[in-house]
Amino acid sequence: MTYRKILLFWFPLALAWLMMALEAPWVQGVISRKPDSETQLAAFGLVFSLSILIETPIIMLLATSNALARDRQSYQRLWRFMLAINLCVGGIAVLMAFTPLLDLYLGSVLNIPAHIIEAARPGMKIMICWGAFIGYRRFHQGIVIRFGNTHYVGIGTAIRVLVSGSVAVALGAITNIAGAQIGALALAISVLAETAYTHIISRPDVRRLLDTPRQASLPDLTYRQVLRFHIPLAITSLVSFLIYPAIERGLANTPDAVQSLAAWPVLMSIMFATRAGGMAYQEVVISLDNSERNHRLLRNFTLRLGFALSSFMLVFAFTPLISIYVGGVLGVPEALRELVELGAQAAILVPLLTTLQSYFRALLMLSQRTATIYQAISLGFVTTALTVWGGIALDMPGIMAAALGLTLGQLLELGILYFAYRRRKADLRLHWQSAVAAA
Repeated sequence: MTYRKILLFWFPLALAWLMMALEAPWVQGVISRKPDSETQLAAFGLVFSLSILIETPIIMLLATSNALARDRQSYQRLWRFMLAINLCVGGIAVLMAFTPLLDLYLGSVLNIPAHIIEAARPGMKIMICWGAFIGYRRFHQGIVIRFGNTHYVGIGTAIRVLVSGSVAVALGAITNIAGAQIGALALAISVLAETAYTHIISRPDVRRLLDTPRQASLPDLTYRQVLRFHIPLAITSLVSFLIYPAIERGLANTPDAVQSLAAWPVLMSIMFATRAGGMAYQEVVISLDNSERNHRLLRNFTLRLGFALSSFMLVFAFTPLISIYVGGVLGVPEALRELVELGAQAAILVPLLTTLQSYFRALLMLSQRTATIYQAISLGFVTTALTVWGGIALDMPGIMAAALGLTLGQLLELGILYFAYRRRKADLRLHWQSAVAAA
């Protein structure tokens, strides 16, 4: 193991996350040039965030298949588990799109203005299959990563982003469809394209698993074991995305609610882009941390990567680069640009904290201690929500309160993860011993 190998393993995954981060701004750039851009940007942000919230149970299927798929028996058990979760997610999406649940959630819970809810409703109907496609894709991406073929993940994401951007630009140019609906169509079609590609390229790795019998010394993987591993990760995903509706509820109660809700998805896309490399790092650690020597190399790489990403955010947020990007590239209305810039400047530590969180989460997964992960993020969620709502109550600009709340919440979560790792380091050593024995 060398730093070069870590870099080469990480880079395609980071590129995939970065390209995903570029997808939303590309679509937002089209929406911002359509009529009633503030309402449509706010509606698209709600469609996007609510669709992600619905799919949270399946997001961590990538980590679950990466960590647990070892042979024919485990693959078949995980395959059935994936199908069951996808059916549940699809059912929730249908209920949210075609019943009064949407009004109840966005109106009564988040206090979103009625005209924005109506603009978001058609987009939710378009996105009903989005989560199930993503579940199938991420399950197979975990297997592809398990066999070291991370470049396929990057290629698949490139296909998704190109399809998404092309569909958005084409629909924006030749139709009068509302901006939020254009965004939803672009996302749905692009995810379908990436899922089809992932299905094709994962076939050789799936065959390798199907041709591998379970070792006689290992008991069969049970649904109970899968649930014990995956449910804490699913809760982690759920809580991590509940943070954003909690922030949106706070922003909806600010004097400039429409402007804040329109600026928020733009700021989220910037934070997502600068955090992309850190979010990709979790799978690197899961796949490569199989000895004490590798562990030391990965720890050092973590620190360098995290500081590099936050340094980039610092330069971007405090120089004219952000004005050029937000105004010139995205075409965001001038009234929103100052809000976006303010939020980015308050969020410069988020990329570093994200990288460190990915590192310690992966170590706890390898130690089979996933429950600690959702406990940590739950406390981080409470901290974020209280900071945002408290800051807004004290007349702090909503966007700044959101960025500050995210930073403090992630800082608390990181502290909990770190001390849990220190307590469970013996379990990680057992993982190293098992990995050496299997090799």
